[in-house]
Amino acid sequence: MKRAILIVLVLLLVLVLGIRALRRGASVPVVEPVLPTPAGITVTETSPGSSPSTNQPTKLLSEIILRDYANTNLPPQNDLTLMSHLMENSLLLLKSAANRSLSANEDWADFLRGQNAAHQRFLPDNHAALNSKGQLVDRWSTPLFFHALGGGRFEIRSAGPDKTLWTADDLQRNADGTFLRGSELNPASLFPPSSKPSAAARR
Repeated sequence: MKRAILIVLVLLLVLVLGIRALRRGASVPVVEPVLPTPAGITVTETSPGSSPSTNQPTKLLSEIILRDYANTNLPPQNDLTLMSHLMENSLLLLKSAANRSLSANEDWADFLRGQNAAHQRFLPDNHAALNSKGQLVDRWSTPLFFHALGGGRFEIRSAGPDKTLWTADDLQRNADGTFLRGSELNPASLFPPSSKPSAAARR
């Protein structure tokens, strides 16, 4: 009986003290439990809305699209297709480029290297598609030939293994994605006597 009375008195005392604290506006401190951090794990506190920083550099568009450029395990047609895709995507990203004349090799090389209205770089200087003069080259390190057809359409021509344009082993990607080479690309009258396409090239 005495024990029950004692418990009631203690509860009443706690209740009275709590009411007084509330009337005075006193705040009750909240103690958050400290959880142990597992061994080998570092915890970094970040402010709300911030994202962890990464040391990974952002890849340029060419490093994604031209990943297999000049890959000798793939046919040379692949190189011209990839270059065409890079040109088309860069024009889509920079609508203002439509107002600029892009026809010669140097025009495209400058544009892709960041010399455009937005100063947006698509191609690093050390890429396999560029030579030391800043020209866009094929897998044989020969400058590509670009022929603008208008309306964002263009043809890309590689000089081929002999590294000489307008000869029998040239390869051209047309605006529609088809390819021409040999006698299909060059009429026989354009070939010098020493480089007329052989029967094999005409097939």
